[in-house]
Amino acid sequence: MRISVTYNLRTEYNEQDAELLSQEDVDRICTALSELKHQITPVEVSGQPNEIVERLLESKPDLVFNVAEGTIGSSREAFYPGLFEQLGVPFTGGNASLLHLNLDKHLAKTVVEQKGIAVPRGDLITAKQRQLPANIRYPLIIKPNSEGSSKGITQDSVVETPEACTRRINELLPAYPAGLVVEEFIAGRELSIPLLEAYPGGLLEIVEHTFDLGKLNSKFNIYDYDMKQGGSRMAAVGIVCPAPLEAKEKRRIRSLSRRIFSFMNCPDFGRIDVRLSAEGIPYFIELNPLPSLHPMGSLMAAARACNLTYKDVMRLIVRSAARRFDIPLRTPRRTRHEEVSLTSQRPTARELGITVGRMKQGVHNAITDVPGVMVGHFSRIEDNLKLPGIPGVTSVRTGVTAVLPAPKDLPKRRLVAGGFVLNGVGEMAGLTQVLEWGWLETPILLTNSVSVGRVHHGVISHMQKRHPHIGVESDVVLPVVGETDDSFLNDVRLGINTGEDAQKAIAAATGGPVAQGSIGAGTGMMSFDFAGGIGSSSRTLMQEEGGFTIGVLVLSNFGRMVNLTIDGNVVGRRLNTQFPKAGRRENSYGSAIVVVATDAPLLASQLSRLAKRAALGLGRVGSHAASTSGEIIIAFSTANRTLRSVAMPDKFLTLKFIADPFINPLYEAVIEATEEAVLNAIFCSGGMNGREQRFAPAIPQDSVNEIIKQKGD
Repeated sequence: MRISVTYNLRTEYNEQDAELLSQEDVDRICTALSELKHQITPVEVSGQPNEIVERLLESKPDLVFNVAEGTIGSSREAFYPGLFEQLGVPFTGGNASLLHLNLDKHLAKTVVEQKGIAVPRGDLITAKQRQLPANIRYPLIIKPNSEGSSKGITQDSVVETPEACTRRINELLPAYPAGLVVEEFIAGRELSIPLLEAYPGGLLEIVEHTFDLGKLNSKFNIYDYDMKQGGSRMAAVGIVCPAPLEAKEKRRIRSLSRRIFSFMNCPDFGRIDVRLSAEGIPYFIELNPLPSLHPMGSLMAAARACNLTYKDVMRLIVRSAARRFDIPLRTPRRTRHEEVSLTSQRPTARELGITVGRMKQGVHNAITDVPGVMVGHFSRIEDNLKLPGIPGVTSVRTGVTAVLPAPKDLPKRRLVAGGFVLNGVGEMAGLTQVLEWGWLETPILLTNSVSVGRVHHGVISHMQKRHPHIGVESDVVLPVVGETDDSFLNDVRLGINTGEDAQKAIAAATGGPVAQGSIGAGTGMMSFDFAGGIGSSSRTLMQEEGGFTIGVLVLSNFGRMVNLTIDGNVVGRRLNTQFPKAGRRENSYGSAIVVVATDAPLLASQLSRLAKRAALGLGRVGSHAASTSGEIIIAFSTANRTLRSVAMPDKFLTLKFIADPFINPLYEAVIEATEEAVLNAIFCSGGMNGREQRFAPAIPQDSVNEIIKQKGD
C-alpha cells in the first residue's frame, strides 16, 4: 500500500512547538511502516494550504497516516482531516469534528458530562468571562484550554486560595487568549486508557503514572510540561502497566472508556485520561484522538504490556483505517502461535449486572462447579501461513477445548449420559453410542468441523497411553468430539488442529474458573454476528430441592444479531442498526454444541430429557435452529458410575436416581445456565479478526446495558 505520513516537524525546542514531531519521531514511524512492506512517503504539512495540497497529491497515497498536530489556531489539528476529507483521501484517526472538539478541553468535558460521566467541576475563563462557579472547591488546577503536551502546566498550576487562583490566571491568560480551564483538582491516581481499535477488545491495558512527591517537593501529583518533555523532573515519575486496580475499579474504568470512545466516535487509536479519586470515582479529564506514538508514551507502554511491538501498533492502526475505508490489505506478516490467557477475558454478563433467571449460580458460575469436572483449552492464532499450491498467505483462528467429566478412572468407570439433537446439520462423534448405551467413557472434546478426525485420534492416543489395555484386554473406546464451523474467520483448508493439540487441551484442564470467549475451540467462532465461542454458567438448587448443581459449557457459533435476546429483551433489534451489514457472515447461520454436567443422580433417559431443556435455553437467547444449523447437546451425571462390561462382577446394577416428580427444578436450572453460557461466550470476547481481513466485533457491553435499562423504565 502507498502510505503518506503527514506531520509537522519540530525545528525549535520551545514550549510553543512542544506538540510537533522531531525528525527522530518521523523516522521511527516511517521505518516501522516500511518494515510492514508499505511504500512510504513522508509529507511535511506545515506552510501554505496550496503547498500542502500539492505535496500531498504528488505522493499519490492509498492512505494517509496522519500525525500532524498543526501550528496555528485552536482548530489546528482539525485542519488536516478536513483537508483529507475534501480531497477524498483516506486517513488514519479521527475526523475534523472529533479533533476540533477534543482540543477544546472545556467543550469536550461538557459533552461527556451530558452522558452522565463524572468530570471535575469548573469553567472556561477568558478575558471576557472570569467568573468561577460559586460552589467550586479548592484546590483548583488551571491549564490552557486548547493546548496539548501539558503546555502551560507546571507544579504551580494547582492553587489553593482565590488569591493564588487570580494570580495564576493573570500570568497565563495573556499567553493563552483562547482561554483557561479552571476546575477542581481531583486528588487521586493518574490513569490513561489507550485504544487500538483493531486490537481484539479495542482497549489496551490501563496505564498509571506515579509521582514521587518528595523528589518533586510538591503536594500534588500532576504531569507537567517539564515531565512530558523528559526534563529533570521526569525522574520522579513512574509508569506502571497494567495499573494495580481492584477488579471492580478496572471494570468501571474500562466501561467508562468504552462508552466515551464509542459516543465520541474515535477510530483507529486514541487515549483517555482519567483521575481515580480517593473515593474510587473515575473522573474524565480528556480524550486525545491523536496520542503520542513515542516509545515512552502511555499508548506504547500499554502495547508492550499486551505483548505488542511498535511495529504491531503501526500495523493495527493501518488495519483499522483500511477496514473503515474498505482498502484492500494483505494478511499481516506477523506469525503468532499462542494460548490465550484468562487475563484477556472481558467481564461476564453477570459481572456487568445482567442476571438471567431466578436461580443461584455456583461459586465459579461455570461447568466446573460440578465437582470433579475440569476444562482445558488450546488456541491457535496464526497469520502469514501459506496454502499449498495457492498464491498468497492466510490466517487461522481455531483451537480445541476439552471437558473432563471425571478426574480419573475413565474409561474404566463410566458415567451415566444422554443427549439430544435439536437440529442435525452438525457432528458429534461418539454420541450415537452414548444414546444407545447411556454411558460416557471418554473426555468430551470440542473443535472445528474439519478437525474432528485428528482430534478423535488424539483422544484415542491419550486414552491408550493412560489405559494400555484398551483394544487388547477390553474393547475400543469411541471418543465424543463435537464441532462447529469457524471457516468465516479461520482458514479451515489448512486443517491445522492436530491430535497433539487435543492432548494439550486435555493436559491443560483444571477446575475453578473457566476461560471464556474467543478461546480454545471458540477462538474463531461467532455468536449473533459478534465474536465469541466458549461460554459457561451454572446453577445450584436449594437444599429442599436436593442442593444439586447443574453446569453448562457451550461452543456457541450461531445466530443473527437482530434476534439476540438477553433476559427477555430483544436487544439485537437496536444493535442491528448500530453495526454495518457489510462484512457479516452471510452464508451460514452457524451451530452450537452444549455440554451439560450435573451431580444429580439421573438415568440416561432423564439426562436426555434434561438435554432437551437445554435447547430451550438456546431458544431464549434467540436461536430458531435454522435449517443449516446443528444444535447438539450431551448431558452427563457424575453421581452414578459403573465399571465397563469386561470388569463388571455382577449381572445386575443398582442405580439411585431422582423420581420424575422432583426433576422440574433441574429443567429450569439447565435452561437458565444454557442461556447465560451463550451470553458469556459473547460478552467475554474482546472481538476477533481473521482471514481475508474479516472481523467479528466485540459486543458493545455498555450499549446492551443501556438498552436493557431503557426497556425496564
